[in-house]
Amino acid sequence: TSAACETGLHPTSVWEFPDGWHKKTHYTHDIDGEYVGASILDYVDDDGIERSQKMDTYFGSQWMSLQPDFVAWLAKSLRRDDSLPSVYREEFLDTDRLMSDETFVSTLLMHTAPFNETLPRLLSRGNVARLPKIYSTRYERMDEHYPTAFGLYPADQRYDVPESSLADRPRVWGPYFLGVYDLVSIIDSGALFIRKVSVTVDPNIVRLLPVRDWSDLPYIGWPDEIMITEKPSWEKKKAELIKKYKEKKRKQMEKK
Repeated sequence: TSAACETGLHPTSVWEFPDGWHKKTHYTHDIDGEYVGASILDYVDDDGIERSQKMDTYFGSQWMSLQPDFVAWLAKSLRRDDSLPSVYREEFLDTDRLMSDETFVSTLLMHTAPFNETLPRLLSRGNVARLPKIYSTRYERMDEHYPTAFGLYPADQRYDVPESSLADRPRVWGPYFLGVYDLVSIIDSGALFIRKVSVTVDPNIVRLLPVRDWSDLPYIGWPDEIMITEKPSWEKKKAELIKKYKEKKRKQMEKK
């Protein structure tokens, strides 16, 4: 659902991510680092028939829009030990893999008919076919301290929290606070919701929202001549990481 989530408006298969990406490695290798691929699970369906299912991991967002029928099916199935959701849950526990909502719910959705047939049809650019303005249902800025899994580098400044503010300072992973200079990205995303804002960080965006239509918002972006916070310097970040790695290797050598 999120602009910050590379999986977009549909869950994305683990196989679409680059090799070496830590999450892909985590869900396709065992605890000893050996490649195991996708799990094949034996379960009993809603009609009492024994079945097998290959479970390729899918990644989505922890914020998702789900239909009531799927939610009811998932809750009911988890009460039965031999259902696909219950067997899949035990697989996570047995293999010592992280059972996050981003993977657990998304993977079950993509492997279960008829629910996997209810996802909205997307156009080639990732927007909704019936509502082509919508590329995300929620806009936020997260995970901008590192390049993304596909090598994208965030370039815009972001709002910082003043020392005098009562708002919590954002963690390294985000979400970061939004302000009026993010409006261009918000409007272009077609998002229905945004996260997060604070009157002590930028009261203007709080006063502007909500609106009935994106056209009711001023089209304001980050101007080059205004510096609120330091722009991300990826060359500097890369140099810091290399220096940190070399220092770690030096200490390891000294211990030997």
